[in-house]
Amino acid sequence: MSAAHDDGHGHGPATAELPPGVKLAPGNPEQSWVEKLYLPEVAKGLNNTFKHIFRKKFTIDYDQTDRDNPAKFHRPREGYRGEHYLKKDEEGHVKCVACFMCAAACPAECIHIEAEATPTDWNNRERYPRRFEIDMLRCIYCGMCEEACPVDAIALSTTYNRVADTREAKVYDRDKLMKTGEDLGISLSKHKYRPDGVPGAIPHKKAH
Repeated sequence: MSAAHDDGHGHGPATAELPPGVKLAPGNPEQSWVEKLYLPEVAKGLNNTFKHIFRKKFTIDYDQTDRDNPAKFHRPREGYRGEHYLKKDEEGHVKCVACFMCAAACPAECIHIEAEATPTDWNNRERYPRRFEIDMLRCIYCGMCEEACPVDAIALSTTYNRVADTREAKVYDRDKLMKTGEDLGISLSKHKYRPDGVPGAIPHKKAH
């Protein structure tokens, strides 16, 4: 198949061979004055819209009223990484030991921690986070903070990202992160402090 075109030197049309299976697209026909008004096309679109108004709806409105009803509360797939939360120990204290491992592992550098000595009645560790903030606008939800934590103090829930009106509202502090875990009912950490005070899980006894 061939196509005719001007060779650019004033010698009239020239013939160019097209690759096998390639066809030229047909030219756009000139629109009539009715089509140029666009009113018929608008009417066709509105007609299609009105037809769908009275049909059965296929969308689901998750109003979050019943957590056990899949039609009311959406649960993402297992492993989804959503909003962060901080866990607490059996005494109700924040589980974090302010080791800065999550902040060091964060590729987005969105975690900011200020450590402080624990009160005298806290006998299971030396430090806790006086300030713990996550800038959710910078977070990439990679889960590295959860993997790096030696005491199971921070985790990512299956809650989708919440909408905020200001940038400041997307900077989650320690109390907000703990409240998120409490509201979801998953705030209690499964980690047990080691008797020697070293961060990390309790070592298992070796079988002899």
